[in-house]
Amino acid sequence: MITKKAQDTDKYKRQWIYTESARNAWSSIIEKYKSVNPEGTILLPSYIGWSSNEGSGIFDSVLNSGMKFEFYGLGLHLEIDFNDLKNHLSKDKSHLVLLVHYFGFIDSKYNEITNWLIEKNVFFVEDCAHAWLTDLVGGSCGRKGSFSFYSLHKLLSVATGGVLVSNNPEQDIVNESNPFLELNYDLFSIYKIRRFNYNYLVSLLKDVNGIDVIYKELNEGICPQTLPVIVENFDRTTLYHKMNEKGFGMVSLYHTMITELDNSPYEAANSLAKKIINFPIHQDVTVADIDAMVLELKKILNA
Repeated sequence: MITKKAQDTDKYKRQWIYTESARNAWSSIIEKYKSVNPEGTILLPSYIGWSSNEGSGIFDSVLNSGMKFEFYGLGLHLEIDFNDLKNHLSKDKSHLVLLVHYFGFIDSKYNEITNWLIEKNVFFVEDCAHAWLTDLVGGSCGRKGSFSFYSLHKLLSVATGGVLVSNNPEQDIVNESNPFLELNYDLFSIYKIRRFNYNYLVSLLKDVNGIDVIYKELNEGICPQTLPVIVENFDRTTLYHKMNEKGFGMVSLYHTMITELDNSPYEAANSLAKKIINFPIHQDVTVADIDAMVLELKKILNA
């Protein structure tokens, strides 16, 4: 029998719990894991930043939990070393594995990796702090782990707010009212303009020597948070300051690694962190802004 309209009120729902921040959401997930595996280990990607103002969003929660932790390998373009991940889990599959979707992008082997984790019954969580429109609008991540979490202010013009999302709620779903913002933003339009700005900027950066775009292709379903590049043959910090002095809001995310990654054997921590800089491509940026930004970039690099 087919009813005239959908009747199942719980079908295709996900449980949303609003938190003060993505960090708080991640802390709550760790506590859930700890209650079941108090002697367990959290397996983290080997690219975790720290700042004097904010500390480390990912790692502070791990330290505060008192749980053991290890790092799995990431390459220069933040690609997961799948063999290294498997080697860690070959010893103990009870680890909590964190997958981080840096800057709104997913790993090129995302489906292969997550399918393997599911097959091996490994508990994993998706950090969608930068990627919640890649999840909500693009449908490209966030649904395969037991939990995912978002950071609202990373993509919208709001001051704070996070979301903890359970993909396998054990109780009746009650989605709370949102204390941080009314979700009347046109998320699809934001998704589209960010993608347009990203592709347009990439087209201009192809002609700039010394700039290596980390994600050269913007696949369907991906909503970028920023446009990360590797700066070659020029001091990244100098470029950051000069561009910001000219009014172009560059950021240098993950420029300083947590001390636990000092002397790391992995490229992401020991090389990328020294060279990465991020261009703004958010919904307020216009084509004229991008043209002016690239022109200034060329002036600085060619000076």
